[in-house]
Amino acid sequence: MKGPSSYKSTFLDREGPAGVVRIQAAKYGVVAFGAGAMMAGVLGSQKLGLSGASLILFTLVGALTLSTTAVFVGLRLGDAAGAVASRVYNGGDSTPYEEQFSQEQALVMKRDYAGALALFEQKIAAAPAEPRVRMAAADLYMTHGANPGRAAELYREVQRLPQIRSGHDIYVSNKLADLYLGPLKVPGKALVEFRRLIERYPGTAAARHAQAALGNLKSDFIQSPAPHPGDGSSSR
Repeated sequence: MKGPSSYKSTFLDREGPAGVVRIQAAKYGVVAFGAGAMMAGVLGSQKLGLSGASLILFTLVGALTLSTTAVFVGLRLGDAAGAVASRVYNGGDSTPYEEQFSQEQALVMKRDYAGALALFEQKIAAAPAEPRVRMAAADLYMTHGANPGRAAELYREVQRLPQIRSGHDIYVSNKLADLYLGPLKVPGKALVEFRRLIERYPGTAAARHAQAALGNLKSDFIQSPAPHPGDGSSSR
């Protein structure tokens, strides 16, 4: 694997998540320009009776107007989605997300998951109190890294950080519940995570979601004649 010093900066490295939004908005603009030109041409020739230079000018203006609108809407929607993601990773406040993990993201895009995880582990070792690098690494371990045990370990480390922010806490608790219900196959621990969210954040959307999940999980426990692994019944 090439070291970080040999890595060449890309457009996405320089722009971060905003670069992805801009690329997508540009695609919308290109599609809208073609559609706008077709509609304006039909409208100008058939409805308004235009021809020649007048029709060309009308078509271009219509296409540019629709294309500009599509780009603007695409950027606004992307900014809104980015703001939500930023609030989650920043723990519920509006502080800009400073660490974008651009090198790791670029390696993931190349499907070099081992390389990305190696960089994440370096940052984890260098920043023992930083939750976001652990969350990003755990997300990758949970999916392409194919190591749910390490993912759960990192999520639990975030939970144990002093003065954990609510957004971080809710995020990692739900991720842990997914792991316990899925690849780790210890649904009893998922019950604990859901109860924890209900107790810590009463009256919130997170608590309502946890309450619904808890009800469904309890129904599964009742319907199953055999005890689920990790339900704690063997230790009581």
